[in-house]
Amino acid sequence: MANPLIFFLPLRYDVHRVLLVQSGPIELALEVARRVRALFPDCQIEGLVRDADRSAVGSGHFDAITTVRWEDRLQVVRRLRRQRYDAVIALASTRGSQALRFLPYLLRTRAILFFNDHLDYFPVHVSRATALAQHLSGSAGMMGLARWLASRVLIVPFAALFLLASVVRIYVRAAVRRARARHAAGRHVGP
Repeated sequence: MANPLIFFLPLRYDVHRVLLVQSGPIELALEVARRVRALFPDCQIEGLVRDADRSAVGSGHFDAITTVRWEDRLQVVRRLRRQRYDAVIALASTRGSQALRFLPYLLRTRAILFFNDHLDYFPVHVSRATALAQHLSGSAGMMGLARWLASRVLIVPFAALFLLASVVRIYVRAAVRRARARHAAGRHVGP
């Protein structure tokens, strides 16, 4: 997990190494890469791009590109966690894939920056909790974030346990019925 202090410390603008995570449409990611080059002219930008969008990335957008497929996400996260970035940039867009939305929180970085559809950016900071809520849950309020978090932490595991218990119950009932049928068939077979 990222250092929890990044939520309280101010953004330091001496940024030299950046990871841009495509958590939105590829067109927006490329525009954000241009904007980051303008904001931090001396920085090295590594792009983490979905495998399906690799062909849309031309030369000059990123200094290095890592493509990720859903099946390989754990290996990619392990590899990225071995590195340290001055900033990890994610797209706070309502469009595009949301599969990589949590990745910035798992990496070693000094700052997490979000860029919206208008290329405005903001650092993840405790003072921007509503913007963080919008990024994670799609709702601009803290209640929306609380509902979203409760559904992920409480409801999803409870539903998984309920489904697992239902399947076990079905198998147990089937085994009991088979045992009763064998027992009943054994009583009727006689000399």
